[in-house]
This record gives sequence, structure tokens and C-alpha cells, in this order.
Amino acid sequence: MQRILSILCIGSLMLLTHPKANAQEQLPEKKNLIGAGLSFSSGKSDVPTGSTFDGKYFSINTTITYAHYLRKNLALGVIVSYSHAKDGIFDYPTNVYVTKKSNAGYFAPFVRLDIPLWQSRFSIFNDLGISGSYTKNRTEYLTGDVKEDSWGLGAFYRPGLMFRLKSNISLQLAYGQLLSYNYLHNPGYSSHSFSLVNGDNLGDLQFGVNFLF
Repeated sequence: MQRILSILCIGSLMLLTHPKANAQEQLPEKKNLIGAGLSFSSGKSDVPTGSTFDGKYFSINTTITYAHYLRKNLALGVIVSYSHAKDGIFDYPTNVYVTKKSNAGYFAPFVRLDIPLWQSRFSIFNDLGISGSYTKNRTEYLTGDVKEDSWGLGAFYRPGLMFRLKSNISLQLAYGQLLSYNYLHNPGYSSHSFSLVNGDNLGDLQFGVNFLF
């Protein structure tokens, strides 16, 4: 959260220290927005201290967003995304390597409220929506594979910063879902969770490009 506020404060400071930026020409209004985003991460998995495990993980996520503006700063939209993740752990004592793979689809209709920053090309957007997801999980052992599918429902609030680069192009910076509730159903059990993003972790930071028409 602190990092989000820092980003917004830096953008505001730039506008205040450059008065000419506040006098940007009025850009034409657009009724539709379509955007795409890409995020990925890789590294070592968290393992117990002092254990004899080595772990590596990799994940990638692609997202498409569409929104139709009912008014100048109010829109209805939908987010569709696909993600792939792979996590491998090697146990030295047993010489067993376990690979966990998952492929997930995500669908989320939302309401967007834009808040312009003075007369500049910057604006803060606020997305409030509901979501549905479906995930295919597979764990590969030396003795065979174990498959387990799951599905989930949720609600979220996602803020972000947008910059109108040209009349039909805008750049977007978002920090995933700031507030969220999720229900997850797995074979044999289910779970509920409510989360507030930890500002010390930038793993959910996403950059995107939007096209306006």
C-alpha cells in the first residue's frame, strides 16, 4: 500500500512542479477502451529452513480488458485472463523431483470510475467487480500424475494510474487487487479468504497499454 501511495504521490508531484503539464490540450472523449497486460515472475520456492529441498517456480499471466464508457468517467467492463504456473521441488534424500503445473482462466465484469488529476493527462481509475475462475492443476511424481481441478468466485477492488499518451492510446499501471474476497472449491474441500495487498511485495504490479476508440 505504501508503494502505491508513493507512485501516486510522485505523479502528483510531477504535475505540481511542472505547471505547463496542467495546461494540456483537451483530448477527445472516447467511448470504448481495450487493453492488454502481461506479467511474469520466477525464482526460488519458499521451503522450510534447514530442509534439503531445492525449489524453483515460474508463472506468466496475460490479461485483456474491455470497457464501454456510459459517461465521461464511468464505464462498464470485463477482464479476461489466462495464467500458467510451474513449481518444481527436488528432495535430495529421496532423489524425487516433483513438478506442479497449473493453467487457469479468469473472467471478471466490473464498474470503473475514473478520477482525473486536474487538467493533466493523468487519471486514477477504480475498478469494482466480481469474478469467476477455473483452474486445472497437475502434480507430476515419478510414480505418476495427480490431477485436481478447482473453481472459484470472488469480489474485488482494484485501483490504478493511467496516462493518456495520445488521443487513442493510454498507459496503465495497476497493483493487482487491493481488496478482495475469494471462495475456492477444490475436490473434497472449499475455502474462503479476504485479503488486503501487502505493499512490500511488488509481485502483482502490472503494466498495460490501452487503445481508445
